[in-house]
Amino acid sequence: EKDKVAFRIRSSISTKFSWEGNILANTDVERWLADKKGDIEWNYWNAYKQYLLKQGRPLALINENSEIIDNILDLSGDPHTKGKWARKGLVMGNVQSGKTQNFIGLLNKAVDVGYKIIIVLGGHQNELRNQTQARIDEGFIGKLSRNLIAAGIATGAEPVGVGLEPSRQVDAEVIAFTTTERDFNTQHANGINYPLQNTQKPVVFCVKKIKPILESLKRWIVENNNLGEDGTIEAPL
Repeated sequence: EKDKVAFRIRSSISTKFSWEGNILANTDVERWLADKKGDIEWNYWNAYKQYLLKQGRPLALINENSEIIDNILDLSGDPHTKGKWARKGLVMGNVQSGKTQNFIGLLNKAVDVGYKIIIVLGGHQNELRNQTQARIDEGFIGKLSRNLIAAGIATGAEPVGVGLEPSRQVDAEVIAFTTTERDFNTQHANGINYPLQNTQKPVVFCVKKIKPILESLKRWIVENNNLGEDGTIEAPL
């Protein structure tokens, strides 16, 4: 009985990260984060860290997660690298191992280091996508996406989650093209009227992982964002 109770508690509450996995990577991949880490202002990450602490997450768990995220970023590539390039990777985690905390933390750190456009595939169903968007609202955008108006900014909307943290600077806005009530659609995107080309503010999409939505998003990007001569957006995605 005791073992069963202990197992159920451990399965439902994240008490620690099990950093026992291996990193399998191409040895030719150039590592970059260590050389630049001291020069980066971790504005978005520090706000998320304080948010997690106020939720009662143990500092040791947050710090372990931070190390894992740094490894992911290190292998993802320096967003300031010039030219056309791509990097692919996979992160695997067990049930109740803190995967959502990990990927929301990654969004914040990715923006801090210079990534500008983020596309999150939020499951195949509306309910899963909406839940993922809600977590992004609290842990990354800092405002309720359903209140977003012109330019995808929740002007006048009450802050939530990381938006309540003093360390989150006032100008640290995130442009959101999706909300908890709305997946990506072209009409809404055109209404926001915010070009992705050379964007100075981070932009996030949380979309269902289904063909029509992804095709619509791709078509809108190609037709509405003044792609460069090589057919790319001049902003790290």
